Amino acid sequence: MRVAACWAIVLLCACAPFGVRPPPSNATKLGQALAFAAVAGVTQVVLAAAEQHAKNNAPVTHSTTGAMSPGCDNNGQYACLSVAPSSSAQIPSEPEMSEDDARDYVLAYINGVRKLNGVGALDIDASLDAFARKGSDELAQDHLPNRHLVDHARDLQVRCAEVQGSPEGASPGPIQQRIADYLLRWMAEGPGGMHHDTMLLPEWRKLGVGIVTRDARMYLTVDFSN
Repeated sequence: MRVAACWAIVLLCACAPFGVRPPPSNATKLGQALAFAAVAGVTQVVLAAAEQHAKNNAPVTHSTTGAMSPGCDNNGQYACLSVAPSSSAQIPSEPEMSEDDARDYVLAYINGVRKLNGVGALDIDASLDAFARKGSDELAQDHLPNRHLVDHARDLQVRCAEVQGSPEGASPGPIQQRIADYLLRWMAEGPGGMHHDTMLLPEWRKLGVGIVTRDARMYLTVDFSN
């Protein structure tokens, strides 16, 4: 069964010392800013402006209505951002995110919306990253959403779930913009939406992100486990 517009299929399955954290990267800050936008109901974000606000931690926001959001920085934990006044707004040309930055971006966004919904944070898991990348590799070849988890769930010894982007891949463009489009759409489903509910499931503890580009189209897979 496919989700409308073929964004992804979600499948839940039952499968067989702390150090000082480094300062958050810019990709992490931007993911947190995007998470705030999603929870606030913002859909069209000028990511370059959001990035600058994330760097400066500036408590300023602009919306399509011109209204100000008084608690926009979430008590200093989430930076504010600017919203495009129309759907014609374009992201200025910027260097592409590295794969590590893109992974940080996805993790920060998901942890951001989880925190804003009172759910515990996730940690990146290397083995789950590898599993998710294989999922994107397979999606780029067979274009069958969630087939990867159906076929390989037994490889994971934990309860798990997987969400994937369009089986045809995201259209060519900056990777940051393409990932943001998926994340915002998933969150916009609201309670009852498969992607939305999977991202916010309290039992998850680990996250894996797989990003593959083939023929200029990006394929995204995100895996969760307990």
